[in-house]
Amino acid sequence: MNAPHHFPATDMRRNLQGLLDQAVGDGVAPAVGCAVALRGVELPVLTAGDASVDTFYDLASVTKLFTTVTALILVDDGVLDLDAPVGRRLPAYARGPKAAVTLRQLLTHTSGLPSEWRGWHTALSQGRSFERGALIADLLATELEAAPGTRFAYSCAGFNTIMALAEHATKAPWGQLVKERLLYQLATDGITGTPRIEQCAPTEFQPGLGRGLVRGIVHDEAAWSLGGLSGNAGMFATADGLRVFGMALLEGLPGILSPAMAAQMWRSQLPEILGSNFNPLEPGYGHGLGLRINQQPSMGVDGIEARGHGGFTGTSLLVDRSRGVVVSLLSNRVNPSRDGDDATGLRKAVSDVVYSGASN
Repeated sequence: MNAPHHFPATDMRRNLQGLLDQAVGDGVAPAVGCAVALRGVELPVLTAGDASVDTFYDLASVTKLFTTVTALILVDDGVLDLDAPVGRRLPAYARGPKAAVTLRQLLTHTSGLPSEWRGWHTALSQGRSFERGALIADLLATELEAAPGTRFAYSCAGFNTIMALAEHATKAPWGQLVKERLLYQLATDGITGTPRIEQCAPTEFQPGLGRGLVRGIVHDEAAWSLGGLSGNAGMFATADGLRVFGMALLEGLPGILSPAMAAQMWRSQLPEILGSNFNPLEPGYGHGLGLRINQQPSMGVDGIEARGHGGFTGTSLLVDRSRGVVVSLLSNRVNPSRDGDDATGLRKAVSDVVYSGASN
């Protein structure tokens, strides 16, 4: 839509374009896209480097937001329960310390699970092909590192466990659940778990894994081993497509989640879950259901009330209801190698420019 005359769109676009161009010039990423909405006004999508407005990016862990909403839809439907032990659905969690793990804990990284599940690496090192059923069984056998509800520790393993839980409860493949329960409701062709390779920004060159240049296939190795779109990674989007999702989050996901469930997603959860184990100084930001809160420095100095998520590949989504801000920032910063700039500086700079415009 066209911005009204009083809206500082021209200055913001110029400043943002300069940041994107500089990021490409400095080697942060070969391709960058950015889509901003401010107080309901959508700015034109900006691109730099090897990108167009139609370029799809591997969202990496931004995928966890789609996992969260899909799981909460199942809670709204009575298929899953936020606070019942997941062992009621997953036999692997029915006994021992894991019998206390809940979906709420999985969604807030407080289940006690380790950060990573490395079953994919074990399979490769033993020369075995990826067999999804065996890999899921190995994932669900992962031991806890801490008692449930006693620590916050970011866990990709936890989000793949959510996927396994949902599949077990519904008897439907994860990709089908996400598509039918969430993506169809968003009504955008800018988000998918099965992108066309020629439309995708390439990610890492991985000859050591026999993958060569990864393009149009999920970069994250755990998700790759599990067949693509998974609980922790595997969604692809254009900058505008991710902005559509961000706008839906801003508005409370109407028609997708009940108002009560959407509010649970937004609300800070860690003080209540961790109790006396909660340290307001660590990890330095809060956590709703799936949504990170005030993630610094990426969300900028004014992003105190912001929610969203970042992705390892150089992607991020920021949503701030208090300021009417949505920022979809996508890059392929891991191309050709993950060893470069992690894009935190770019994220912060973009956030600061947008918040400056929100103050005018």
